[in-house]
Amino acid sequence: MPKNKTLSPLLLATASTVLLTGGWLMSFFPLLIFLGLAPLFAIVERVDARGQVLEKMEYILVAFSISLGTFAFLRGQSIAFALVASISCTIVFAGFSWVRQTLGNRTGTITIIIFWLAMEYLFLKVYPERSFFLADSLLLPGGWVKWTAYTGYLGSSLWILVVNWCLYQGLLQENGLSPAWIVTGIIAWIGPLVSSYFLTTSPIVRQDMVNLYSALPAHTDVVYLARGEWVVRSSAWLTALILLFTLVRRQTRKQ
Repeated sequence: MPKNKTLSPLLLATASTVLLTGGWLMSFFPLLIFLGLAPLFAIVERVDARGQVLEKMEYILVAFSISLGTFAFLRGQSIAFALVASISCTIVFAGFSWVRQTLGNRTGTITIIIFWLAMEYLFLKVYPERSFFLADSLLLPGGWVKWTAYTGYLGSSLWILVVNWCLYQGLLQENGLSPAWIVTGIIAWIGPLVSSYFLTTSPIVRQDMVNLYSALPAHTDVVYLARGEWVVRSSAWLTALILLFTLVRRQTRKQ
């Protein structure tokens, strides 16, 4: 299969900015948000001539700042919180670059998904009321996301990240297009929507999550009360293990 022409980080960042901004502002048509992060995966994956991860974090920071800042401005939300979220999202990608430089190129970009969800768990524990979550980009009717009764509200963040990662694998790899990954991404996008048709559960909404983690009257669903936001909580533990292993490996190399 013919190889893709290498796209410049500036072009990828521009595409991501447009897609993310459109995705945040057109929440009832959520297709764009499922594409907006894929170019950023491509940026952070690049390596330079010395085999080191090409650090273009300024592009990633600008993409998040513009998209989240525009969303916050037009929705009357805090610009300051949007900037904090933008910096935090950039740290996720920078953290992956640091881990990869230490552990080698076998460290997959799926690590970004784990780090991102851990970041959302930190937001949830520190200030759930006004924090930005990727799941907030979706304003789908509740009938489409009934499965969040099992994953928690931030299961939608995992959904968005996985679809973006699959489409990155299928569309933006330097070794060419991968139809298998493209099909996988489409299935990952449509699958949860179809599954909701067969479920009778009630979806978890943001206020349910905020109430639970703010010690307010919580959701009456005992399953959610028992599990909480287990997706992001599990990612936080995995992130801690990955960072600890990276630190140990880095110190071992120095010796």
